[in-house]
Amino acid sequence: MPNFNTPLEAFFYWEQNDADRIFLRQPVNGTYTEHTYGEAGLEARKIASAIIALDLPPSSQIALLSKNCSHWFMADLAIMMAGHVSVPIYPTLNADSIAQILQLSHAKAIFIGKLDDFESQEAGISGITKIGVAAYGHTTALLWEGLLEQHPPLTNHHQQKPEELTTLIYTSGTTGKPKGVMHSAGNFMTSAAALVDLVALPEHPKLFSYLPLSHIAERAGVEMRGMFMGAQIFFAESLDTFARDLEAAQPHSFGAVPRIMTKFQEKILEQLPQKN
Repeated sequence: MPNFNTPLEAFFYWEQNDADRIFLRQPVNGTYTEHTYGEAGLEARKIASAIIALDLPPSSQIALLSKNCSHWFMADLAIMMAGHVSVPIYPTLNADSIAQILQLSHAKAIFIGKLDDFESQEAGISGITKIGVAAYGHTTALLWEGLLEQHPPLTNHHQQKPEELTTLIYTSGTTGKPKGVMHSAGNFMTSAAALVDLVALPEHPKLFSYLPLSHIAERAGVEMRGMFMGAQIFFAESLDTFARDLEAAQPHSFGAVPRIMTKFQEKILEQLPQKN
């Protein structure tokens, strides 16, 4: 497997050398919508053209407010291709917390994707460009689907360097004012390479993404490691369908938190109750 210096270098390698391999598998109403590496690259390049058309200052911060989904990955790729910095926001934050992070990060635009209760969050977003996804019920002036029709794929993409700032990951704010942590493109690839060496997985593994991509663990362990390894990324449609989606994915690796392990235990004990 090649050694990559930046996330874009890794993605472009698989896009060029294995374009027909499935990259993203998104469940929608129990069926899967798929993007190959080639299809995801084309869509991200069109969105990158749309970002450039916004005429933002170089290396502007662009926020991402969404649960894990295919559009999250493609938006992140588009932000990098356009030469800007992503600011992922926890999809469960309230309007006040969202407004605080947007202000602290000086975000110039925001992608709004898959969310459970955007109506209660919308008041936290003002004064910046909004890009919504119609597939998730958004009706902003700029819609992902419309931008795909209006903009050609970007051909002269940003030349990402290992030392440059790629993202600002903010703490959740549970211990006080959110703090932004700066991560470079090279940091991500160093972490991905370390995970590849540490955890033995087959070539082109299947990874399951459901922990917040606004957290460094999921960002490095699934998105960045996935692009490093040419992985196939599966998503959960909802908490209610989590077990079904996980079973359908049959992933080689996924992260876990105590709540999920407790759910697993509950389901097992329903079938195999413990004896007194």
